[in-house]
Amino acid sequence: MIVLEETLKASDIPADLKPHLVWGEVLEGTRKRLVFMQAVREDASLVGKTGTKISVPVASQLTASTIAEDTLDSSGFTFTDKTITDVDVTIGNMVYCAVKLSDILQEDVPDIDWVRLMLRNMGAAIAEYIDGAIRDALIAGAGTTITAASAGTLAYGDIVKAVSTLKKNGWFPEEGNPPLLFIHPDQEADLLKDTLFVETARYTAGSVERLQGEVAGRYAGCRVLVTDNMTAALALVVMPPNHRFGPSTIFAWKRKLRVKSDREEAYERTIYIATARYGIKVVQSSAIVLISNC
Repeated sequence: MIVLEETLKASDIPADLKPHLVWGEVLEGTRKRLVFMQAVREDASLVGKTGTKISVPVASQLTASTIAEDTLDSSGFTFTDKTITDVDVTIGNMVYCAVKLSDILQEDVPDIDWVRLMLRNMGAAIAEYIDGAIRDALIAGAGTTITAASAGTLAYGDIVKAVSTLKKNGWFPEEGNPPLLFIHPDQEADLLKDTLFVETARYTAGSVERLQGEVAGRYAGCRVLVTDNMTAALALVVMPPNHRFGPSTIFAWKRKLRVKSDREEAYERTIYIATARYGIKVVQSSAIVLISNC
């Protein structure tokens, strides 16, 4: 009688004898979408220079009036002066991100470029922090706050009202240089469903950033910037920083992103530190409108 042995299967092999391959790409997950730097005027005049503050001069506008000849003959012209004040852009605390990499880690898993991975991620972390800081400065420095007409919903009419407010403050949009509308994805969903003064073709793109309103690529005359880094239930309408009347907000660098490394030989590890220094200040609050409760 012949006895057949049981088939040897892969499951019979001990786990330690089954090698595995580390995939060459490291999945880091998502980060916030960065858009708020587009609302500020970057300035590097303090980089490498003495001081931690920029004083921005702000002047009043002169006005004209009429004068009769008799008044001119008796008392002459009345003279007025422009008033000059200043707004300070002050450098804040240093922003940093730091890591330590051991020699053993790099020996045991050499297929992953740990240094490149960490440095890229450190830079992204600082950029995301700065983006959020600009957002907070714009929200806090808005010259006017309006409340959404329908609580919890951002509508076409709310943005029209915000742009109208800017115009009342003297900030008229320039051709090819529209106001910037910053919204959260929740508010993007509201605008995609809003049908007021909207053509059906507007929905074909599937994204509010590419919608075709009264001007291609605009919504209520604004360029739309959607980001998960925006505070939900709020929206910002900001005049662009290259407007002829100047920027609403100045972002001043003291130290642009810098990376340094050091060795701890007693522990066989390398330290990497990424840092930046900057200051943010709203210098013309009338160029910013905040829409709340949307």
